[in-house]
Amino acid sequence: MTTSPRRLTPRRLTGLALLASAAVFATTACSSGAGAPAAESDGDWSAVTVEHAFGSTEITAEPKRVVTIGWSDEATLLELGVVPVGMAASTYAGDEDGYLPWDLEKLDELGEDKPELFNTDDGMPVEDIAALEPDLILGLQSGLEEKEYEQLSAVAPTIPYLDEPWKTPWQDATLAIGKALGREDDAQKVVDETEGHIADLAAEHPEFEGTTVAAATVVPNSTDFGFYLEGDARAALLEELGFTRAPFIDELEADEGAFFAPLSREHADRVDTDVLLMWHSTPEEREKLEKSDVFGEIGAVADGRYVGYDDPAEAMAISSPNPLTIPWVSDRLVDDLAEAVEGEA
Repeated sequence: MTTSPRRLTPRRLTGLALLASAAVFATTACSSGAGAPAAESDGDWSAVTVEHAFGSTEITAEPKRVVTIGWSDEATLLELGVVPVGMAASTYAGDEDGYLPWDLEKLDELGEDKPELFNTDDGMPVEDIAALEPDLILGLQSGLEEKEYEQLSAVAPTIPYLDEPWKTPWQDATLAIGKALGREDDAQKVVDETEGHIADLAAEHPEFEGTTVAAATVVPNSTDFGFYLEGDARAALLEELGFTRAPFIDELEADEGAFFAPLSREHADRVDTDVLLMWHSTPEEREKLEKSDVFGEIGAVADGRYVGYDDPAEAMAISSPNPLTIPWVSDRLVDDLAEAVEGEA
């Protein structure tokens, strides 16, 4: 996971809304970077091709210097034992420098130095990325525009999102990164282990099975709710835990390609779900909403089946799940959901 998106084009606004609405809504790199792959190649390299939204990218030599620009690409890379030479700073949920807690923990575990950071809030810093001398650029969890993809591809082989911006499933992203690194078997093992972890959590909580859930936020610059749709990472993770997406969500109107559907608070009576899970941009926003009469009239809220988050790191960990953040955040998430199912949240 990297930082908040960049310029305020329509796609940028989509990314900005995703980061902020999840309550999820540095130094410029100018050297060659400190990070390096943590494991050496154990065989000859064979060229690989990764298909994606803008066509395909061929990687003809084993990547040694990887740069990540996608939200969670660096975390997936670290879980595969490879340290990027540079990555985008997280200006929302990172520390004062822009490093995320799970990344720092993994770097410490690997005994590796921190990668160089660059800021993407105001645009893709192509020159700064080029200064890192990458031989692979990863942007699977991003809204990378085609022009930017072409600019970055002139620097090094670049892999953007696979199908739709911001919507590459963590499993697909992991396998694509593994393929690009020549570590497909390792990537499959990571996917299997992470899916096994989720399956174990679901097995420990059979009460989740068939229970309806609605994941939502407050839409930025409005008072509307935004309910996450099929294909959104948050909704997908909840379904992997055994929950069923509340049917009313599929009845809401959403823009083409959107990851959430808005619902005016005036129509809060349409929120029909066993459990309501919400992300808030700030504690103040959360407190204001939770004190409002209309919010208290929602059945799940009135019955103690509502869970709210306002911690940026937790929000980002859930909003862009990956093999590193899922174990990092899952214990609290599952405990909170279990209490909500019982009406004790």
